[in-house]
Amino acid sequence: MLSICLILIVGILYCSAYDNLSRRKYTNQHRHWTCVPSSCQQYASHNAIDENTNTCTRTDTIMAYAGSYTWWYVDFGEVKSISYIRIKFKSYSGHEIRQRGRFAGFSLYLSNTTDKEDGYRCYIDGPELPPLDFNTTCIGHARYVIYYNERLPEGQYLEGYADGYPEGFQLSSITELCDVDVQGNYELIILF
Repeated sequence: MLSICLILIVGILYCSAYDNLSRRKYTNQHRHWTCVPSSCQQYASHNAIDENTNTCTRTDTIMAYAGSYTWWYVDFGEVKSISYIRIKFKSYSGHEIRQRGRFAGFSLYLSNTTDKEDGYRCYIDGPELPPLDFNTTCIGHARYVIYYNERLPEGQYLEGYADGYPEGFQLSSITELCDVDVQGNYELIILF
């Protein structure tokens, strides 16, 4: 946790700190990976916030011809002040471009409900493939951070790729989030 404190001569102590807001919070995802009951926890939504990059979420495949989508969210339980988001996507040795192509086109939303349309989009991917260790400034107040990705029917392009998809873009996609770290700003003001 990074902390900054200032003591002002007028008798005010002002402290500001960043902390991982997503740690041990409630999560959910759409299009769960098809699993047998004994293996379902292996790809559960909460794996993205357990601070272990060896455990990841996994969704069923979304495909362009079907025009399908997936989402994942973290619920802080109350509205928080958000500063930036870091996502580590699943990496397979020798398959970095394929993995980057799977995650391409995703968006991040801040919302006070589980519906992304009730909030606002603070990030949209494009026009190049995203890195597997991704971070972005995403400033606002929200109860939920929502990861959203979709594949549009053939001949249509995602907004961030309106001029066409780059080499490596995957028309079918599996979402595997290994770590989602939502950093928020805590402020403490003490008058003395």
